[in-house]
Amino acid sequence: MIHDAAAICLVTTLTCTLVAQGPPLREPQRQLTPMLLPQSVVLPRGEKEIAIDGVLTDWPGLPAVILNDRRQLSGTALKAWNGERDCAALVFMMWDEDHLYFAGQVRDDWHRALDSETLQLSEIPLADSIVLTFDPQRDTRSLGPDKGRREDREFWLAEEVGREVVLWDRLRGTARTLDAKAARQVSLHDKEQGITTYEARIPWQEILPAGRRPEVGLILDLQIVVNDFDESTDPMPQTRIGWTFGCGPVIDPGLFGSMMLVGDRAALQGQVPEFAPKPAVGSTPLGSAAEWRDLSARLVQLPPAVHDGAKAPEQAGGLDRFQVLEAIDSHCERFPRVDYVEFQHRIHRRMSREVAGIRARGLPSWWLMRLEGMSKAAEDPIPRGVVRFFRIPMGGWLVGTPGGGFAIDPAGADLARLLWGRLEFAILTQPLDMTRRNDQLLVRMWLNEPARHVLSHIAFHLPLIPMRDMPLVVPGTECSPPEGLEIEVLGRKLADGSVMGACSYRVEVEDGPRILVVAPSLRLADISGDPVDVMLLSPRNPQSVEIANKVKPGLILIDEGFRCQAMPNVPRIRLRDLHALQKALQPHRSLLLAPGESWDVTRRS
Repeated sequence: MIHDAAAICLVTTLTCTLVAQGPPLREPQRQLTPMLLPQSVVLPRGEKEIAIDGVLTDWPGLPAVILNDRRQLSGTALKAWNGERDCAALVFMMWDEDHLYFAGQVRDDWHRALDSETLQLSEIPLADSIVLTFDPQRDTRSLGPDKGRREDREFWLAEEVGREVVLWDRLRGTARTLDAKAARQVSLHDKEQGITTYEARIPWQEILPAGRRPEVGLILDLQIVVNDFDESTDPMPQTRIGWTFGCGPVIDPGLFGSMMLVGDRAALQGQVPEFAPKPAVGSTPLGSAAEWRDLSARLVQLPPAVHDGAKAPEQAGGLDRFQVLEAIDSHCERFPRVDYVEFQHRIHRRMSREVAGIRARGLPSWWLMRLEGMSKAAEDPIPRGVVRFFRIPMGGWLVGTPGGGFAIDPAGADLARLLWGRLEFAILTQPLDMTRRNDQLLVRMWLNEPARHVLSHIAFHLPLIPMRDMPLVVPGTECSPPEGLEIEVLGRKLADGSVMGACSYRVEVEDGPRILVVAPSLRLADISGDPVDVMLLSPRNPQSVEIANKVKPGLILIDEGFRCQAMPNVPRIRLRDLHALQKALQPHRSLLLAPGESWDVTRRS
């Protein structure tokens, strides 16, 4: 059985510990130098029969993978982590010809089981969990559309009534449960001890590519991550601890540890096998930094142009600009949905090291590049009577005014750092869509002295902000943020007193333009026929053309372009969809801005 014993150190990158009572507690690390890239040996099961029941008394003494170092943590801000009793883990593995056996003991002072009887395979489950990612070819180098991920396998383990092992294909956005006769997992929580035990049996045929079999000396790359939920109303994990998270100043999502199948216990006697190095990768998987800079440079040289019907919308700005917009749209199309959603999770819960690692390359690096350029442009003075619209690269809008400005559905990392000077308040049209907001920005705005208004018609979970204390606007009424603006909340309450998931707004800037923000649910009957100078339009609104005909905007800015897919059952808006909408809106003038671009609007006489 797994029992208490002294730690056996093999090499600096391979630590073996035999334990029974859960992850050991240690004093916080003072020295935060990077950890070495971890490696682990996996011993054979032998003749020992293992029952997958969440009780580890039938397991032999085994080398342990230890996750209890502060450097391995992600998400410790805003009291999300309160020491090793909050999140620390030990992991054990065995193998035979048919299965890999996995066990984990996680210290967790509050355990969240799956809160639905039905496992939703289309969405990231809301539960404390362990995620195992195997890279048999050892060639994964990044999140996003990295070809090295094509044969990777990711398994999700949690307290789930069906005892099923879930296989995620994050790259392709699919998931399924494994055959219960071959795979099984059980997770049990000991509330008194504050320990959750995970036990699983996973078939090798689900881990390895077709034609490969387990054998002594086989090396796989592996990532082990523990997700810790500590709030019953929060749909995102507040803390994560990962096997390789301590291997650098940022958390590289493409950096895995390695495991080797061994034939006996010789490795525990100091005979350490040599691990082959990871194979070289021929090219940068997601494009080089120079290639992304070139994309920005091409965009800057091809400014946006209003579509007025004289040409096809694809030709507004010229065919060269159309090709650049097609390239941007293609990158957004190819970025995996689950990666995009989880990137937003990391941003919301201030997992700064993970955010830094994700945006070190590929499309997220370009979003940051465009945001930094937009931040500099937003410092320029804005003439009286003018409102300047900036498309925030990851989604939403910064609306600059002569005296400051505000944001509409601001999304993405570092908005508070880079755009704070123009953020007098924020409008959330779809507050329950976490890809259309930045929780860290909203927390800072609410806690600022004096508080900066956040206009939302629905309460949602935010760190440090009780939902019961969240001020809400009421559809069909007016509200009054900073001086110089008039804001009307459009829409209606339903017969039972509830509200729609989306909310529209009319904003009038003193001596400046009249703005109509059209969310997907705005009805023609919800607005007056008063003209507006600019209409910010969601392409998902089924009455878009009728609303435009009623208010006769001087300019229509099209929203929701150049975004990744966020919902499994809601198709993303593609570039061709935006151009089709522009054609339908004729003869009204419309404009499509790329990420980071801006446009000035004035009041019509």
